[in-house]
Amino acid sequence: MININGDVTARGHTADINQNFFQIVDKSDSLLAWMSYFEARRGKLGLFTDVVWLDLGFPGNFHAQRSPLARFPDVVVSIRGKAQLDYQQTIIQSGISYEVARWERAPGSFTAVDVLGSARYWNQDVDLSLRLTGTIAADLQQLGLKFNRSRSVVVAHSGDLEWVDPVVGGRIRHQIAPGQNLRLEGDIGGFGAGSEFSWQVVGVYSFHTAAFGIPLHADLGYRALSVDYSETGRFGKNGLNAVQHGPVMGITFNW
Repeated sequence: MININGDVTARGHTADINQNFFQIVDKSDSLLAWMSYFEARRGKLGLFTDVVWLDLGFPGNFHAQRSPLARFPDVVVSIRGKAQLDYQQTIIQSGISYEVARWERAPGSFTAVDVLGSARYWNQDVDLSLRLTGTIAADLQQLGLKFNRSRSVVVAHSGDLEWVDPVVGGRIRHQIAPGQNLRLEGDIGGFGAGSEFSWQVVGVYSFHTAAFGIPLHADLGYRALSVDYSETGRFGKNGLNAVQHGPVMGITFNW
């Protein structure tokens, strides 16, 4: 489940995307998402890769009608608009972890601290369009005029954003008991090298379970990921300033 708070800018046109999970499900005409995490550890050293992908689409319509001339109430200006925000995101983060401290507790329990260094690749494909259709209708019998005129125009187009952030962070791993683990992780990145700034906070509780006789780890937690990025291209400003957050649930395979 995902919640998004912030805005996206495509070629100088900005749209808010403040939506919780239930609003996204209700309003989006495209709702696809995938998240996976891989880590290999040997001793104190670990290698990890984190992949996030989502595809969202938000349609919208509006209609306004006015009589701007008080002396001529039969002159009517009508504007209809059709908006569409298509938002596709790919995030791939790869890096290393190194255990710098470990405290053994009761048998089968320990707490460990890791430092993290990685690179986070972002690709945001934003298509923001707004099609306006304006109509002027008049029936002025006293002037002998009667006409109807209409015109349609698109006032925004798409933008494609791509960059890589250097990222540093830390992680606490706590094994409550064999088969029960708690992981708290945080990182910061960007520093003007890619985005202006980005941060991430993750908390996950894992426990042993089994399905069809296969031992598995079930994961329950919460994740928040924020980024502030902008660039100025030929057709104006492109950017993303948003926080994505929500519960995470998954299955971990160990071998």
